[in-house]
Amino acid sequence: MTTVSQAEEIILSTVKPGPMESCPILKAGGRILREDIRADRDQPAFNKALMDGIAISYAQWRKGLRAFPIERVIAAGKPTVVLKNRLACVQIMTGATVPKGCNCIIPIEDIRMDGHIAHMRDGAKCEAGQFIRPQGADAKKNVIVLRKGIRLLAPHIGVAASVGKTHLKVSARPLIAVIATGDELVDVGVPIKTHQTRLSNSYALQNLFKQNRLARPEMVLLPDNKSIMLAQIRRMLKQYDILVLSGGVSAGKFDYVPQVLAELGVKVLLHKVAQKPGKPFWFGMTKDQKPVFALPGNPVSTLVCAYRYVLPYLTHRAGLKCTPPKIAVQNVPKQTSNLVQFLPVKDGRVISSGGSGDFAAVARADGFIEYDSTIKHPLRPYFSWRP
Repeated sequence: MTTVSQAEEIILSTVKPGPMESCPILKAGGRILREDIRADRDQPAFNKALMDGIAISYAQWRKGLRAFPIERVIAAGKPTVVLKNRLACVQIMTGATVPKGCNCIIPIEDIRMDGHIAHMRDGAKCEAGQFIRPQGADAKKNVIVLRKGIRLLAPHIGVAASVGKTHLKVSARPLIAVIATGDELVDVGVPIKTHQTRLSNSYALQNLFKQNRLARPEMVLLPDNKSIMLAQIRRMLKQYDILVLSGGVSAGKFDYVPQVLAELGVKVLLHKVAQKPGKPFWFGMTKDQKPVFALPGNPVSTLVCAYRYVLPYLTHRAGLKCTPPKIAVQNVPKQTSNLVQFLPVKDGRVISSGGSGDFAAVARADGFIEYDSTIKHPLRPYFSWRP
């Protein structure tokens, strides 16, 4: 039986970088950057005042001058001016360009105004360059300010805007068919009978792919009917970039998924992984190199396999550089099984679960840890529900 590590290696070995697309900056939040962003000019582009106050020549303060006639007032956004009288000052606002001839800013709190004369208060300190951000101190022109392979968060969008980018090259999101199989499944909003089951896995998977901004998922519900499955999956293999199925992958009489995929020419690369939950997990590739993931239908199994295998595939395809966070987990029960255990975690502690069908435990958890009793250090990375 395939191990979890082997399954990961097999899946990731099939990954090829996905295509790029140009995205308006206002819609780029959460997307994966596929280009290095460089400063279009020095940042800041001028010597920038960091305080409201007066700009002076430090040399005059060193000579003992403590009162400065105000030569002019300069606000943020105005062109650079020149201090004509070195014995005077320029009243300046935060963000304004520091006048030529000035190399020190005295904060407004350290000044007493007497008409058009600015007097320094007793005890006020002064140093050359104080409260001035020199031109290019943040970044020089053409220096990389954002590197490709990051998820674009609010600060990154702000930086991109600061260098004048209106559009960003990001990873195009593949179209994913999220396919649930089973005669027992009934969609939300439809009357349900006692012996039937609500369609829930598809909603969880769709939200997972959407919240991570890695794919464009569409939900499909198929019955346990082999001929219908053959026709519909054949169509979807042409229409979609990736297929993610839930259910119908075990060894039951009506578990047609492996048979259907085989008849459609999808090459199986692994089937059954030494893990709990999620042992029946299936993965294969079409002749034109489209991946197909078939997840077990039990809710927790579906989520575990989606986070452990599908999400890393999408992450690598998008070019996202990240590693799962590691956390200190307490009260981990000793495991003796040769199967890798996926255990739900809340606030750094393993919580009780009713097994692979216990969706309520998943909702209480922050994520899960991977526990492999067959290795020296059994705790593997922590996987969070959060993007």
